[in-house]
Amino acid sequence: MKILSLNQIKKMDQYCIDYESISSLKLMKRAAKSCFNWIINYKYFQLKKVPFIVLAGNGNNGGDGLYLAKMLYLYGEKVSVYIINISNHYSNEFLINKEEILKHKIGLKIICEKDQFPCLDPNSYLIDAIFGIGLNRNINQYWKSFFHYINKNQFKSVISIDIPSGLFMEKNHEDFKGIIKANHTLTFQVPKLPFFLPTYADYVGEWSILNIGWKDHFFHRIHTKKFYIDKRFINSIYILYKRNKFSHKGNYGHGMIIGGSYGMMGSVVLSATASLRTGIGKLSIYVPFCGYEIIQNSIPEAIVKTDKYKDWIGNIIDDIDHINAVGIGIGMGNHPKTAYALESFFLKKKKIPMVIDADAINIMSNHIYLLDYLPEGSIITPHPKEFYRLCGPWKNDYNKLEILKKISIKYKIFIVLKGAHTVISTPHGELYFNSTGNPGIATSGSGDVLTGMILSFLSQKYTPKEACIMGVYLHGLSGDIAVLSKKLSKESIISRDIINYIGKAYHEIK
Repeated sequence: MKILSLNQIKKMDQYCIDYESISSLKLMKRAAKSCFNWIINYKYFQLKKVPFIVLAGNGNNGGDGLYLAKMLYLYGEKVSVYIINISNHYSNEFLINKEEILKHKIGLKIICEKDQFPCLDPNSYLIDAIFGIGLNRNINQYWKSFFHYINKNQFKSVISIDIPSGLFMEKNHEDFKGIIKANHTLTFQVPKLPFFLPTYADYVGEWSILNIGWKDHFFHRIHTKKFYIDKRFINSIYILYKRNKFSHKGNYGHGMIIGGSYGMMGSVVLSATASLRTGIGKLSIYVPFCGYEIIQNSIPEAIVKTDKYKDWIGNIIDDIDHINAVGIGIGMGNHPKTAYALESFFLKKKKIPMVIDADAINIMSNHIYLLDYLPEGSIITPHPKEFYRLCGPWKNDYNKLEILKKISIKYKIFIVLKGAHTVISTPHGELYFNSTGNPGIATSGSGDVLTGMILSFLSQKYTPKEACIMGVYLHGLSGDIAVLSKKLSKESIISRDIINYIGKAYHEIK
């Protein structure tokens, strides 16, 4: 799914109006109906006798809110409407819907600047339809104070239409006091970029994408470099690599994991097991000598080779020409001999696909010139602290994404920046945001599992971009299924649980 700019969204709306020969008012009604259907079908809002308060601005977002208020009223809900009189400019659609509110004698009040704030019943569902996606400047102190008053009130739930009011769609906020905190955001057709940024999580809440009838043939023609990884996209990749009846293990690649140090062999076990569960044909593991028995006993399916050093890796194996892909860095430590061995390995292996994680990233952070040695198309998988060590500080989440793209383009590598919506950056400046996962997979060893999964896809001849996308999606989906199974809670998930549900995640995408 594409993530569009403000101008692109406006073009899509206009195309929908022109192509179908419908009015903007009818498109607005579609949007309101989609919100209405979501509300009445969402179990949280099945509580009768809980009133709705609709806060409507005087633009098109407010028009959505007014029509929604009318639908809720006709459905039998108790509804109060407050028009937030930000300016003296009203959209035509807003004025038409306002007349409908008056016609049905729905309770309506107007809040003007300098008025005393109304007493809003906290035992209500609050619908925020004040500002839409077009807001691009800070609101004044009066409205900031009003929004602060709303945020302090403990409503049953706050539902924002399209985007929480006060939130900019395309630029960073310096002052967060003028943003409404939503529990649910009901957005139209495509997700908005701030939904993926940690800074705005407390304002956006849970979000859902609602269909208002955009036309696919025009949507597909719009060019963007930002994407949301959904099931349909995953299906389009997976179908290309489905196994056939007469295949054998040689068809599914030979990968190698290089990592481990004294006391850190568990990370290699997790990564290797995940790689095997994801479908790799053959797996070799290279570890310091102290890891031989641990790996041989834990993973009998793998081939084990050892370094001459007992407790760390100091001389990485050269004979890997038969290997399709390498995963390196897991639990490897940062011994000086290990750092030298990593540098030598990068210099020698210019073409083999690689996934670089954990301590290999930390070593590169201390020897930044190693980025120049990475084979083109390599994949690095940092968590935010590792990315900080590698590239330095960023001003805000938007700046972080710019740095992410800049590094990917400069070094021609893929970066998998792990987080709530893991984001993949490509050498062509694209960003892919993941849709699966939950806080339960934020657990020790989870990143090692992801590295093993991406290595498996690389070894199976997926392209580096496909391997990243498939890896992060299935990794998150496995964690989601673990929770949905009701056998585990988000608090109780451990990394082995993610591995155990990889098989069921595959069933979900077929």
